[in-house]
Amino acid sequence: MSVATSRERVLDALEHREPDRVPVDFGGHRSSGIAAMAYPKLRAALGLAPRVVRVYDPIQQLAIIDDAVLERVGVDT
Repeated sequence: MSVATSRERVLDALEHREPDRVPVDFGGHRSSGIAAMAYPKLRAALGLAPRVVRVYDPIQQLAIIDDAVLERVGVDT
């Protein structure tokens, strides 16, 4: 099986075709993010240096996800 692009993978899933792997949505929309309190722990678990957590929604306390995390997790959205 060949490796699909993120776009192909998401379209396959939306069109009920089996993608090469399950598409990953992490931060593709503000509601699919991560709590600001958990974000430093995720960065540490991924072996990334600590950074100041940027919050875009003070009510929900959701972090802005850095590109390094998105790349490490392999997001499709």
